[in-house]
Amino acid sequence: MTMNNTFRHILVVLVPLIFSNVIHMIIVKRNFLNAFNLPLSVKLFGENKTWRGFIFVPVLNGMILVLLNAVLRFDIQYPALLGFILGLAYMVFELPNSFLKRKLGLPAGQGGIKPGEQHNRMKFLFSVMDKTDSSFGVALTYFLLGYIGLRFAICLFLINAFTHALLSQLLVVLGIKKNF
Repeated sequence: MTMNNTFRHILVVLVPLIFSNVIHMIIVKRNFLNAFNLPLSVKLFGENKTWRGFIFVPVLNGMILVLLNAVLRFDIQYPALLGFILGLAYMVFELPNSFLKRKLGLPAGQGGIKPGEQHNRMKFLFSVMDKTDSSFGVALTYFLLGYIGLRFAICLFLINAFTHALLSQLLVVLGIKKNF
């Protein structure tokens, strides 16, 4: 894989996800699109995993990839579909972490760790999981779709996780996000 091709794949995957997620965070912070601000399942994932995110992020991700494909002439077949699938993978792979945080070490019927908060004893583990779950899912999905090989999927995962952590810190500093 040439450096030009490597950079192309990084742009195709990361740029739409960065923009769609930052715009989604702004929408959440400003409380826009309230009709879709319904939890998927409070019991399973908490209040912060909503239909708004599951609808908005994949759709916007697809739109941004269409625009990126047109401007940079990547000649991606079905960029809206690819962007939608990657945005959906991003959202779906956040769910197991949310599920674990809700259920960790508690008797049945109790709420677990509150949405947006960290576990006191396992703060580092959940912090790492928060920054890597969606990165893993997107890299795995892109690999399974046949766009990249396994070695590059691992590289893409690491780049995505590092970028996610860096941008999370920046969004906290800018006041768009509450915590890292």
